[in-house]
Amino acid sequence: MLHQILWILLGCGVLSIIVILWFLVYYLFTPHVENPDAKAKITGTCGDTMEIRLKFKGDRVVETSSWTDGCAHSMNSICAAADLAKGKTPDEIIQIDAAMIRESVGGLPSDHLHCAQLAEETLQAAVHNYMLEMKRNTPRNDTPMELPLGET
Repeated sequence: MLHQILWILLGCGVLSIIVILWFLVYYLFTPHVENPDAKAKITGTCGDTMEIRLKFKGDRVVETSSWTDGCAHSMNSICAAADLAKGKTPDEIIQIDAAMIRESVGGLPSDHLHCAQLAEETLQAAVHNYMLEMKRNTPRNDTPMELPLGET
């Protein structure tokens, strides 16, 4: 009896170590976009947090990275949102919705539909932040145009 309990404890210990190592490897070695042009991090009502980073070249997304501390459905949803954004302009990204994300992952169980919704919100927040930053950095031409003398 004691022998069986020791084997069960050993098995639980090994499984715990594997889970902790998997989380550390996933978190530490997931590539992140350095100096992203757009990023957002949102925690949903379910407690899952999603993060997305976008790098633009010209007006198109050339590099993306995503992260979540949620379940496999959350991970699939945010990765799909990032993949759908690649090669697109901000105006095209705005058209990406939860239904497109669900379709991209091959569907979600009814109790995990919120994962695609949170991925959409995170992606849209990143694009919104990018567009606000672009607007701030665009020089405004508020000075009145001066006409040469004699012209009206």
